[in-house]
Amino acid sequence: MGGPDAVLIIDDTSLLKQGTHSVGVTRQYSGQAGKRANCQTMVSLTLARREVPVPVALRLFLPEE
Repeated sequence: MGGPDAVLIIDDTSLLKQGTHSVGVTRQYSGQAGKRANCQTMVSLTLARREVPVPVALRLFLPEE
């Protein structure tokens, strides 16, 4: 895992949601929807080398409110 030819991929992912009962749901920009919508946003880190991606971390973004 890793090595000089490995790359770290940082990616944000939006999960569209109806309502506000899930943690972290707020009206914010969603790349998936292409506009502001109710969604959860997660940020993931993946270490990739050749064909083998290895998930390193996944964090739910929690808005201030």
